[in-house]
Amino acid sequence: MTAPLPAPVDDPAAWLGPEIGGREGFTHRLSAGQLAAIDALVEKTRGRAPHEIARAEFSSPEVDALMAAARRQLMHGAGAVILSGIDADRYDLAAHERLYWGLGTHIGTGVEQSARRDFIAHVQKEENGAGRGYTTDMELRSHTDFHEVLSLYSLRTAPSGGESGAVSALAIHNIMAQERPDLLAALYEGYYMDWPQRAELLDEKLPFFWTIDGKTSGFNNRVFMRDARAPEKLPESLRAALSLYDEIALRPEVRADFLLQPGEMFFWHNFLVLHSRQQFNDAPDRKRLLLRLWLNVPGGRPIHPAMARLTSEIDEFHGRVPKAA
Repeated sequence: MTAPLPAPVDDPAAWLGPEIGGREGFTHRLSAGQLAAIDALVEKTRGRAPHEIARAEFSSPEVDALMAAARRQLMHGAGAVILSGIDADRYDLAAHERLYWGLGTHIGTGVEQSARRDFIAHVQKEENGAGRGYTTDMELRSHTDFHEVLSLYSLRTAPSGGESGAVSALAIHNIMAQERPDLLAALYEGYYMDWPQRAELLDEKLPFFWTIDGKTSGFNNRVFMRDARAPEKLPESLRAALSLYDEIALRPEVRADFLLQPGEMFFWHNFLVLHSRQQFNDAPDRKRLLLRLWLNVPGGRPIHPAMARLTSEIDEFHGRVPKAA
């Protein structure tokens, strides 16, 4: 008996950019009371290493309520939120890092992001970027990463470029279900993933979409997809499905594109929202700088076992490698 083809899903995270008003659909402008509460907690944690600050140390009624609402939006709403209104010139870098980490503790558990053992990554162009996208100025197409919630905090923009993009993975899912449900079925089957430091190849496929406990989520990062550099080895249906996926993600009627301004913080659910970045151009006296968090979320959205396994292994690897310079 032939399995039924995937159908569109009903979920608040299945949005189209213009329908929700672009970035305005995500944005919460911090009130004077919220800003004052954040300021007091930044001062309270002065001298502390950011990643050693626990949630209980960055807590007040105003901040707790703010971040509880943000977490609901991430887990049960559109899957994305922009916090706007922080004065980027008010704090030095150490204070910004405490502020950022402290708010992040209300969403999930921060983890190290590379061999540098960086709990808070600095997203900026480096002369020797070591091949990681966040240390280059190149364009990054719509993709997901490996942790449930990701975040960027803008401290300084480049003179040109660097716009962020957000696309609902579930909107792509639903468009494919209407236009080519046969190709969507290939994404539910998925493909084998791998990562360079793993001793053995993964013995199971990771789907690009999965439905667990009635909730559909997705993943799309082909850097770690086996045979990514030899697409002729991929099944024809998967090649066609990924091509359509990419085409839909570029449609203007699907996307929300915006420039994250200094003092704005963008959180998104990594398995509901794809993110992208336009190429940017620094100047000697003005170099783009954002901070980044990777957050695991206890009790979050149901995650496919293969996805959870990959994330756990990556975290374990970053936690045991010697710290890079």
